[in-house]
Amino acid sequence: MSKRQLNQRNPLFELPSNPGTDKGKVVLFFPTAGIEQNVWFPFPYLYLGPFIELAGYSVTVIDARVEENWRQCVESELRDCVAFGITSMSGPDLNSALEAAHIVRESNSNLPIIWGGHHVSALPEQALQESVADYVCLGPSEFTFPKLVDAIVQKQEIPELPGVIWMSSDGAIEGNKNVNPAIFDYEVSPGYHLLDVEKYRSENNVAAYFKTRGCPFKCTFCATGNFDTSTRTNTQYESEIKHIVENLGFNNLVFRDPTFFLGKKTVLDCARIMNEFGPDVNWKGQARATFHKQYSHQDLAFMRESGLKSVMFGIETGSERLMGTMEKRTKVEDAIRSAEICADLDIEMYASFMFAMPGETVNDLKDTISLMHRIKEIHPKALLQNCIFLPLPNTKMYAEALELGYEPPKTMEEWSTRNISSRFEERDDITWMTSEALSEFSRIYADEFGHYRHAYEKEKAGTYKNPIGGNTTEMFPLSQSNFGESNNYNIETSH
Repeated sequence: MSKRQLNQRNPLFELPSNPGTDKGKVVLFFPTAGIEQNVWFPFPYLYLGPFIELAGYSVTVIDARVEENWRQCVESELRDCVAFGITSMSGPDLNSALEAAHIVRESNSNLPIIWGGHHVSALPEQALQESVADYVCLGPSEFTFPKLVDAIVQKQEIPELPGVIWMSSDGAIEGNKNVNPAIFDYEVSPGYHLLDVEKYRSENNVAAYFKTRGCPFKCTFCATGNFDTSTRTNTQYESEIKHIVENLGFNNLVFRDPTFFLGKKTVLDCARIMNEFGPDVNWKGQARATFHKQYSHQDLAFMRESGLKSVMFGIETGSERLMGTMEKRTKVEDAIRSAEICADLDIEMYASFMFAMPGETVNDLKDTISLMHRIKEIHPKALLQNCIFLPLPNTKMYAEALELGYEPPKTMEEWSTRNISSRFEERDDITWMTSEALSEFSRIYADEFGHYRHAYEKEKAGTYKNPIGGNTTEMFPLSQSNFGESNNYNIETSH
């Protein structure tokens, strides 16, 4: 059964119906990690917000990344609020997310707080037991969130909703832990009207867009594969892309789908749309290293002509052994071939690599460094980015790290203070490696990379120029897997 058939046959996945009255206001809070310079739209709320409106509620989005006085905004918006939504990753943005929850609790202890996002989807009991959440939504929640709010507002028993859980008065976890399917081809447009778009406009004038939700691959370090996949229809993505460029006025577009280049037919169709805008509109997207097997030279040349300036690859390692254990389903030769193609077409190759993964040896590290040198020989303009492994809850590699001695944070506050740096001298949590192995790793890494700097640091220093223009960047922190919307983990993106 297709996603569209599922929508049509299952009442749970029918679009909400506005009863014609204002049932109250729902506030959706997007946290800040405190390191952003320019930021993408708060994607989970672009999708969730319109569903809440269809159910008869007004929606206010408070994005702490762009609202300097976000605390005052939260306090002000609580006055006539019926439910408060929060999303967060397993990292620094939990700090402001928790602070927002505490503000709500102190202002109105009876106001229901509903959490979504990767952290609570992976560790839901944590948020419920620490009393910062009344309900947790696991995975995509457009169809279930409004029904949950209806039950709360109408003081009815919470219905059986997939991916909605809570804690009973006796401390037992209740609800349905089955995650919702990644439905994304619904006939509801993103809620750009909920945002002050100008607050998300950088000097690069670049916007991000998702054509696909989820990922069909199961890389062991990534949470994206925990959900299935769904794609916007041709009519939907053409309309939405044109809205971003023609109506919102962005002339650079980043396709943030974890594996954008997998669907050849739709990729070439997107290239056609971008080509119609003319030479002043450019784009880039994410790919697997195997993308070179799907496209002819003519296809690739057309994409280049349509404004393709950069392709982002999650290469992760130069070790064939690790590629196998990570379930990457790619080979070193794929990375080399992709570098050759990008160099031939004068397209930036933006590739990410991970270091200090559970089970990684010094020989694996040397293989990765060797591959990075090979790529730079082939494509001198390639931008190669590092990430020291961060255990992400509810992934296979997280479990491997635990088996090797990793001691994860025990509370949400501890998760909010964990270090996400890609400089060994700033990390003290790599307990899945022995002290001897870590010392040798750190030495080799420092000899190769010195004081490592990310793309946004290089661009700020003037040592890297973004191929789609401008001098401002953002580190795209981990993934924005909020209320189920998930992207590649450990990918950093210029904005």
